[in-house]
Amino acid sequence: MSARAILILFPLIQVLFDRFLMCLVDEQRKKPLPPAVADVFDPERYQKFIAYKADYRKLGMAFTALGFLVEIPLILCGMYPWIEKVCNGNLYFIALLTAFIFVIPETTLSIVQQWISVFKIEEKYGMNKRTGKEFAKETVISTLFSVGVGICLTVGVIFICEHLSVWTNGFTLGWGKSFLIALSILAVGFLFFAILQLLSYFILRLQYHFIPMPEGELLDKINQLQEGSKKKVKKVNIYEESKKSTSKNAFLLKLFWHREFGIADNFMNENSERELLAVLSHEIGHLKHKKNVLNYLTYLSSVILFALVVVLIHDPAPVFALAAWIRNSFGTAQNNYTMIMNTIGMLLTPVGFLWGIFSNYRSRIEEYEADREAVKNGYGEELIGTFKRLSNDELVDVNPHPVIEFLEYDHPGMNNRIKAIHSAMQQ
Repeated sequence: MSARAILILFPLIQVLFDRFLMCLVDEQRKKPLPPAVADVFDPERYQKFIAYKADYRKLGMAFTALGFLVEIPLILCGMYPWIEKVCNGNLYFIALLTAFIFVIPETTLSIVQQWISVFKIEEKYGMNKRTGKEFAKETVISTLFSVGVGICLTVGVIFICEHLSVWTNGFTLGWGKSFLIALSILAVGFLFFAILQLLSYFILRLQYHFIPMPEGELLDKINQLQEGSKKKVKKVNIYEESKKSTSKNAFLLKLFWHREFGIADNFMNENSERELLAVLSHEIGHLKHKKNVLNYLTYLSSVILFALVVVLIHDPAPVFALAAWIRNSFGTAQNNYTMIMNTIGMLLTPVGFLWGIFSNYRSRIEEYEADREAVKNGYGEELIGTFKRLSNDELVDVNPHPVIEFLEYDHPGMNNRIKAIHSAMQQ
């Protein structure tokens, strides 16, 4: 099987699998809501929820299929030797030109889909407050950020791969020096990740205006919740979500040693003080989280991945064979790193799928644990009430199909979550 076939077959399987999941959703929606969440929607509001989700589902499936149809000609056409010729064999230009040929239609479709989501669907259900100007600003910022990250990542990968032979004296180094080179690559990767985190924080500040919570009784109560936690949140900020949407959220932002609470002004204006303290108790529960076997399995996987890099630096024959197979598939004489990364990424899709299931399961366990912190502080009923109100306001699926919850949800489905909180309160 050629690399071209892989790049077509795997997305096709994904489209068919998504269709299967949609059938499960349709089946689940026909059932009455369980007792724990039966009071979230009245009959009229529930029908509105079903219509809202159906609109999003149709939009998502249409653009997924359209994106797939746009990519097929790009994969099958014989432009890759031409790109190699136009770029005069420069590996950086080859990779970047190929990437832009794919990114332009992909980004265009994504922006159109987002525009329809915001100004057609969200507007239809009274959930949007963005203006065209704000949408354009956010789109430009996010697009420039994504393009910049993509260029830096591509150039960095090419530079490292093309210089490894020199650094390793023709891949003749022993295990010790191979380990040190892998460690150096890891350090560069960590630095790149750190820069991305800082840029993400900066972009968040560009998109929202944050105002420190004033000193007073509420701030004192928030600080009291942190007693017994080794990791403290020193900043509590309110951000202006009301100018963009009706969403009510409160989150804990963690950036290396820096931690701060972000609370939507919608939440402050429309929820009670105890409901706010319930949500922040939950977030503080994450700070008090104790490592468990799932966390250690995550660390072990990182060690295994690092060991694999060491092995491939010591003996890169499998990587050379893979690169030759991809070159032959696209009829090129030199490595097209964009197609190499796309193909490797596609081949790793099953691994990513399984890792996603594990990661989501671990995240759901931690969410249940954080909920118990709110119960411990006496805010169980307020947490349930907040979840129900948010689910109603934002038309959340409170009873997802068990298979979909298992595969895709990094937070527990609302039905299971509320039942778990009730159980913790009884204990």
